[in-house]
Amino acid sequence: MSQREQRLNHRRRDIGLIVTLVVMSLCPAPWGMAQETIATSSIELSGDANSSTMDDSIVAESELFFEKQVRPILKVHCFMCHGEETEKAGGLDLRLVRLMLAGGDSGPALVPEHGADSLLLQRVDADEMPPGPKKLTAAEKQTLRQWTEQGARTLRPEPEDPQVARFTVEEMEHWAFQPIRRPVVPTAPEGVVVQNAIDLFVAERLSQQGLMFSRAADRHILLRRLSMNLTGLPPTVAELESFLADESDQAYTSAVERLLASPGYGERWARHWLDVAGYAESEGQVVNDRPRPHAWRYRDYVVDAMNRDLPYSKFIQEQLAGDQMIVGPRDPNSDEHARLLSATGFLQMAPDLTQTEDSLLVRNQAVADTIQTVTSAILGLSVACAQCHDHRYDPISIDDYYRLRAVFDPAMPIQHWQPPAQRLVDMTNEATKAERARIEAEAVRLQDDINARRRAHCQTIQDREIQAAPEEVREVLRTAVTTAVGEQTAEQKELLEKYPKVRSIDWIVGQLVEYDGSAHRAFQEEEKKVVAIRDSKPLDRQLMSVSDRPEVVTSHVMFRGNPSSPLHEVHPGELEVLCQNRVERSKIGTTSVRRRLDYARQLTDGTHPTVARVIVNRVWQHHFGQGLVRTPGEFGLNGQRPSHPELLDYLAHEFMANGWSLKWLHRQIVSSRTFQQSSTLETEEPVSIGKPESGRASTLETDPDNRWLGRMTLRRLDAESVRDSILVASGRIRLEVGGPSVPVAEDDEGKAVIGTRILRDGLFAGIQDVGPSAYRRSLYLGAQRSLQLNLLQTFDLPEMKPNCQTRASSTVAPQALLLMNDSWVVDAANQMAERIWGMAETMDAKIDLAFRSAYSCSASPEEIAACRQFIERQSEVFRQDQDAEWQKQLQEQADLDRRRALASLCQMLFASNRFLYLE
Repeated sequence: MSQREQRLNHRRRDIGLIVTLVVMSLCPAPWGMAQETIATSSIELSGDANSSTMDDSIVAESELFFEKQVRPILKVHCFMCHGEETEKAGGLDLRLVRLMLAGGDSGPALVPEHGADSLLLQRVDADEMPPGPKKLTAAEKQTLRQWTEQGARTLRPEPEDPQVARFTVEEMEHWAFQPIRRPVVPTAPEGVVVQNAIDLFVAERLSQQGLMFSRAADRHILLRRLSMNLTGLPPTVAELESFLADESDQAYTSAVERLLASPGYGERWARHWLDVAGYAESEGQVVNDRPRPHAWRYRDYVVDAMNRDLPYSKFIQEQLAGDQMIVGPRDPNSDEHARLLSATGFLQMAPDLTQTEDSLLVRNQAVADTIQTVTSAILGLSVACAQCHDHRYDPISIDDYYRLRAVFDPAMPIQHWQPPAQRLVDMTNEATKAERARIEAEAVRLQDDINARRRAHCQTIQDREIQAAPEEVREVLRTAVTTAVGEQTAEQKELLEKYPKVRSIDWIVGQLVEYDGSAHRAFQEEEKKVVAIRDSKPLDRQLMSVSDRPEVVTSHVMFRGNPSSPLHEVHPGELEVLCQNRVERSKIGTTSVRRRLDYARQLTDGTHPTVARVIVNRVWQHHFGQGLVRTPGEFGLNGQRPSHPELLDYLAHEFMANGWSLKWLHRQIVSSRTFQQSSTLETEEPVSIGKPESGRASTLETDPDNRWLGRMTLRRLDAESVRDSILVASGRIRLEVGGPSVPVAEDDEGKAVIGTRILRDGLFAGIQDVGPSAYRRSLYLGAQRSLQLNLLQTFDLPEMKPNCQTRASSTVAPQALLLMNDSWVVDAANQMAERIWGMAETMDAKIDLAFRSAYSCSASPEEIAACRQFIERQSEVFRQDQDAEWQKQLQEQADLDRRRALASLCQMLFASNRFLYLE
């Protein structure tokens, strides 16, 4: 960038600070944003009445029992040393009250009704126990003290054998472990208008809280929300105009169907699944993170599955056992076989360092991360801690964990391990192989021709250098230079040293640039054609897939998770707590042939308690910003309870009844009044509905984090949507679907940018441009764990360790600085301004088009007036620049100052809350 351009950009940015305030005042975030953010930040989600954590005030007033309030505390902090091991620390077992009364080496640990005399409380209050940095909280200590003072009561008689009480009735009866049953659909409160059953459940809860629905969102806001939610892209200006012009009752439904049918739908919802799948295109090494060049085929499988509305049940089966769904031998000419194998890339996404750091521990970690991804993504449970001991919160034993792991052991046997490169499956069909061979033959022919002509040219150079020597030595010199180096005599070597320019043909070929620079460059240009020909080859179909190893695999419980310390053998099976209420349990074969397929079918037979609930909750989460369960990967006792349990079960039941169709689920959600609400606090119903006005609390006071869904939650766009929306507004986005990822590389400043590194003599020499591919959707950018595109990383793109359940959404200074200073954003604003300049005649029309491109709505007269004034002032600043080159350009193009001022405005629109947030 020239000094003049730098000065112009700096001036633009300085004034940008002012115009940001102007634009934000013209385009404020909807009412409730700031207040809601402040209010929410002060609310502890665990303090919600539906949370699994009990409020201190409730503890202070309630009757406490060992099984419900005390045992969970001891299980988390104490059972490992005082219960689970054969030899108990200090001879003390804390698993039952009677065992605490019996005590250990130091005597009774508990004296009912006398907390001060209880050894357990003394050690806990003094923070002597548990050992280590993690101590009981003040609330937990108070619970223990109060329970003891109340007489250390239990709910029921205790068994003789502590193992019988390994898990309590309360743990086994946790809501998420119960069967999914269709609840009774409530009736609408009087005077409340609803669209479907979703609204009935929501309206019932709102009425109970003395709240009501907000008014419907404005149509332009609703279209932007719908488009961003379903495709991850804002509506185009043409789509916006068409929707606003259609005043029929079918306008909204038509928009829903159009968006669900667009390729962008599959791309958007694939991205959501790829988060929980832990999708990454590198293995996960801290240094020199090894790429996974074929991982993109799994990404394309997910996009295709979403677009074809593959039933979620099939989607799960194919990802867990696609290889076992192939009938007969694998056929590389079968696209269906390749698709099923690509699906199992799901089981290859976890970090895997075994290509460079192979050991039993590293292998075991790769398997453990895979199990964690599977269980959190599909079951909504975190089971990782059960690989060393019984789960600290949920009724999941260490035996349970290894039974579940046994399902996958034949495909990932740590004793018969294959590193990632050896697991690739070549499914290149015959037609592709033939085409690759044809193209390679063409490239070889051209390269052979170039080589022959280059050698002929080098022969003339050699002849010329020999001719330059005295006549009497020419023949001797020719003989010497054509003799192999190892066979040259001392006299020949001496003669060649005397005439150093006389070299062998091979030498001259390698050093042609020193003899004839122009010829060298000409041959290099010709060789670029060879490279281009080879680049035109269709890609090999190499797949990251899994398949069971031929060796017989036995599974064992591992002592404290140590793969070098196997204990007793276990057989494959589901977590016991998830089978307790199922009348007919599918059996998982003990042979390795069908374990994963049997398990996948068991998960999707319609009787599993969490599978449908988890995916319904995830879909809800991405439409509303928060799930009905706000811990989407943790449905266990350590997670939050659902805000609307009946609605969750209703949707889960109907989802399965409607063929596990995700598009069906989307239609239900986006067709509801709940979804179509405004993010403001205005209502449409009369005040008399629900509680009387005098008794109605402020919505923000009663429900600051919008748990009861009385309005739409304001959300910031995720990282990909920020970048893609800028590309749409600038008119540069490329919408090709699928294919290899666009490379991301590190430049000389250490910043991740689009392109490939150019190295010369091992040193960085620049970034190779990738052409129009640089403007593809963010889904298709390289997804290396340790190298995230700078813009995406700044806007909270997650790093997969091993996967991501819920994305963070921060508001930090680097985001604003990037939008004001990043060269890519500046260039996009310039492109947007140039596009608008050619599409609209007057400046007012250009401003309005900029608003419609960025915000999906027209500018108000006040906004147009303020922006027009800004452009005039910014133009004057540019005109005052006395740089000679700039003044020359300004004379050649008289409107250049106003074009650049319009670009400044476009950049400020990108940086505004109205662009970055979804109402």
